Amino acid sequence: MSRPHPSKLSFGNIVGYGAGDFGFNLSFTFCSLFLLYFYTDVLELNASTAGLIIMVALVWEGISDPIIGLITNRTNTRWGRYRPYILFGSVPLGLSVVAMFLPLDLPAGALVAYCFATHIVYRTVFTFVNIPYIALSAQMTQDSDTRGQLAAARMLFAIACGLLLSALTLPVSKALGGGRTGFFLISVVYSLVATVILLLTFASTKEVIDESRQEHPDLRSMLSTLRANRPFILLFVATALGATGYTMSGKALIYYLKYWVGSESMVTTGLVVTLGAAALAMIPWMMIARRVSKRVVWLAGVSLNVLAYVVILAVAPRGGPVLWLVLIAVGIGNSAFILNVWSMLPDTVEYGEWKTGTRAEGASFGLMAFSQKVALGIGTGLVGILLDSIGYVANRPQSAETLQGITLLYGAGPLVLFAASLVAIWAYPLDGKTHRRLVRAIEYRRVRARRRAVALNAAKAGAS
Repeated sequence: MSRPHPSKLSFGNIVGYGAGDFGFNLSFTFCSLFLLYFYTDVLELNASTAGLIIMVALVWEGISDPIIGLITNRTNTRWGRYRPYILFGSVPLGLSVVAMFLPLDLPAGALVAYCFATHIVYRTVFTFVNIPYIALSAQMTQDSDTRGQLAAARMLFAIACGLLLSALTLPVSKALGGGRTGFFLISVVYSLVATVILLLTFASTKEVIDESRQEHPDLRSMLSTLRANRPFILLFVATALGATGYTMSGKALIYYLKYWVGSESMVTTGLVVTLGAAALAMIPWMMIARRVSKRVVWLAGVSLNVLAYVVILAVAPRGGPVLWLVLIAVGIGNSAFILNVWSMLPDTVEYGEWKTGTRAEGASFGLMAFSQKVALGIGTGLVGILLDSIGYVANRPQSAETLQGITLLYGAGPLVLFAASLVAIWAYPLDGKTHRRLVRAIEYRRVRARRRAVALNAAKAGAS
């Protein structure tokens, strides 16, 4: 039996779904911004070791993402396909975050092993809860503009969380005792808040898309669907490249501000300015996407990023208007990138269903998350390894060669990677008009399939 699925969602549905990303980013962005710093400058692990711990854990998470996507694609409960994972996974997720920051007095080798083990546990639990959450948007509506609103709500909450974490983490952890104790206590606070928010997200969302029970496609059919899905492949490649550049930029910025600019307090200010610009740009980017296309917004935003990194390489500002303008430009460009990844992805799900007859959003979202996580891991690992290679020593004055290396790390890597993502997304073929035609064609197929099923059942009943 088909369930009706309204194309529009209530304000409460959109906010409730978007708020979930605030909850997830209380751990994800916390780790993205500060875990490498925590390992190198608080625990004083070797930078290469710290980078490799994060890289291996993120690659593991990336590998597990499509596996979880396949599992969730076959889940069927009274709460829906994806929502149960949010309900039952929120508490274990919070506990796994706190475990990473326990202030244990361990010898060097045991400390490295503990950091690695707890980070692997966190990434595994995070995948079990986050992949169903991001796939949920494809089950809430088929309207492309409404999905854009869901993606924008997610990104607004994510950026708001990033702003909060950027502004509060270092000052508050210092006020709570600093060092290991400060980071542990703030991780407890963040985890408690995240758990409550994720439970509210579960309560305020619904899965309404009916797939005419053609469900549980096997692995081969889902992979065949993705291979035939050119928009998905292009988005996958562009996301992997852009996410690696985004990661290297975010990690290197902390070291650029602390050592090149020469002020640890500037780390908080710089992160707030960058994320603040991203937050302010989100709604304008969404409006431009609705008037023009999501592809155009991607191209414009990432071009702005490329320009900003050219200025970093050419000028390497230590302060003043040039530095602030560069950070604002990076934030605005990042906003376009992160908005469109999750706004464009559900549209590729319909393209794949239209082309092959198989709907595989679980696998699509899982593979896209795999792309991002591996990119995050590679980006973080590269920063750690390159910091070692340029002679970086934590909490010490750096040599002129090391400072020059930090500048290149912040500018050159992101520049090349974002430029490559531009090339990949240039060929992306979907726009709003094309997507609406695809959705109408899919719905027409479903109506015909239901009518054939009714006629067949009636014929069988008559024969008996």
